[in-house]
Amino acid sequence: MMGPWSRRWIGAPEVATVRDLDADDLGPLVVDCAGLGARDLVPDPAVVPVRGQVVVCEQVGLEEWLVDESDERELTYVVPRLDDVVVGGTAEEGVDDRRVDPATVERILARATALVPRLAAARVLRHRVGLRPARPTVRLEAEDRGGRTVVHCYGHGGAGVTLSWGCAVEVADLVAGFP
Repeated sequence: MMGPWSRRWIGAPEVATVRDLDADDLGPLVVDCAGLGARDLVPDPAVVPVRGQVVVCEQVGLEEWLVDESDERELTYVVPRLDDVVVGGTAEEGVDDRRVDPATVERILARATALVPRLAAARVLRHRVGLRPARPTVRLEAEDRGGRTVVHCYGHGGAGVTLSWGCAVEVADLVAGFP
């Protein structure tokens, strides 16, 4: 289904790597979803990486999500999917190391197994480490940059997937208001 804003486009939006929001070759409207890149692109020094590490295990018949948030830096969650189970994890603010830390793997598996003993029999399939772009508040607004409108949408931290639909609607509304 197309929203009312989608009928306004003369052509398809262009997806591009942008290194300078004030570059002459950009059009009159730019949507900035640069994540961690916003630190340098905007520039926005409030954007910081939050390192997250998880372990993906084989599915052992789990159907229920479980979360223990008693420790902000070492969250414990078990997220069953069809073919595997994601167990995690970490939220290390200001850390940008993307290497798998074996000691962290041991802590994640120990916490997850304490929460769901059945995971003790699960084979580890792979490890994932990612950086979440965080800032004190999500930046979702239109900015006038000397005749160019830049719609910013970044800084969601670990809530990006949760907030994505609502933020996308807000970005579309801001774009729809563009003359």
